Amino acid sequence: MKSRGDIFDFTLGRRHAPTRDPVAAVEEAAQILCVQLRPEHLPADASAEISAFIDDFFGAINESVPLGVLQNDGHSPDVDWGVWICAVRESVGEVFSAYQAFVAGQGEKLPPAVALGFARIAAQFVRWELVDRHVPDPDVWALLGQLFVDSADADSVQASADDGGVVREYLRALAYQSAALDQLQQVGAVGVCRLVDLVLPFLSVRRGDAHGALYVVNPPTSPTPVRLSRSFAAPGWYFHPAGAAEFLAELHGQLIRGVLPPVLAGHDPRLLRDAALHLRRHWSARPPVRRFKRHLVDGQLLVVRGYVNVKGLFEARGEVANRAWLITDLSRGGVGALIYKEETQPVPEAGELLAFRPKDGVSWHLGVVRRVRFAKGDAEVGIETLSVRPELVRVDDGRVPVELFFCDPLQRGEAVRVIAPVGVLREGAPLFVNAEGRVSKLKQLEGSMAGQGFELRAYQVL
Repeated sequence: MKSRGDIFDFTLGRRHAPTRDPVAAVEEAAQILCVQLRPEHLPADASAEISAFIDDFFGAINESVPLGVLQNDGHSPDVDWGVWICAVRESVGEVFSAYQAFVAGQGEKLPPAVALGFARIAAQFVRWELVDRHVPDPDVWALLGQLFVDSADADSVQASADDGGVVREYLRALAYQSAALDQLQQVGAVGVCRLVDLVLPFLSVRRGDAHGALYVVNPPTSPTPVRLSRSFAAPGWYFHPAGAAEFLAELHGQLIRGVLPPVLAGHDPRLLRDAALHLRRHWSARPPVRRFKRHLVDGQLLVVRGYVNVKGLFEARGEVANRAWLITDLSRGGVGALIYKEETQPVPEAGELLAFRPKDGVSWHLGVVRRVRFAKGDAEVGIETLSVRPELVRVDDGRVPVELFFCDPLQRGEAVRVIAPVGVLREGAPLFVNAEGRVSKLKQLEGSMAGQGFELRAYQVL
């Protein structure tokens, strides 16, 4: 295993900016690899060549990552991240299919190098399906599980990245699956996966050891990883990420201080800072869990998307352009909805502000998109309710009056959450509100939440 000093030696891995269209570069690399995998282009023992071909393909993906400073909405000013991510996902899928065809002619017992190549491509298939907010094919998990069983020591009770080969790639895929990528914007998911690759030496799976584990998988009978619950216990291999805690804490501290390790050169520091915090939360001893029980219901949900449109809705107090989604479940904390693939509008990303209400309801609620994933072509969206009685309130911060959303009623001594466009609220500055014939002063409290084009801060009513 690498020593702590080796792991924290960020002196390697410097990348150069791509010089041509990133989408075209990825698609071309995939086409080349698919041709190289044809039997007529391979020698009798092609183990070394296959490994080099796969290295070239993954290298092309890494070199094509859109770089540069991101805009406030989380997108590159030069490249549409969504288009690039979709191109990578589809290209990896094409390579995976080509490798399946290649393996079909290899006989029942795969040579180690061929099996490793299959595992590497399958792990990246899982990665880019998740980044592009899709549910990985269960057949791919079954394949990875079988490769793992065939490669791991039958008597072993623990496996880690130090074992190398197929075991390392299987652990990589499990780490991607456990990273809650559907709760991030796509560009954020790219950053998280980059950090997953860095912390891989600290991760492990242990047979039958559920203490401190987050996911469990039993390749012969249940190959798709399942998140653990307190009431869940089953035979299998348990995923343990706790070993990465110190690394992530130190890296997060460096990024907060503005120190970008050379191994991450070219990546946006803000993106990596948020990625490190995300992994620390979701791989902690107490990861975020659902707080309220869901109830399955059906009906239509009217939705208005984005801060500007939501503000226009409340200013007009009438109907504005909205979409109708299908309600799938309700809880005290939010709503689950389904967007059919026939919907012509782009699917929302995590962090987008919404106003929503049932079609037969009256009051508009405020919420934020927390999770997006595609299944069978349709998009499943998880919405966290921010307020069931939001109000547009005129406030003054000593510079200029502005109308902002209040999620809670004004009550002296109590806290109120305020939603505003990014950059409107001054750090530490009080707000003044004239309500019910008197002026109330609001003192900023610690803690905030950033979304797409808006931020939420808490204040105390003095």
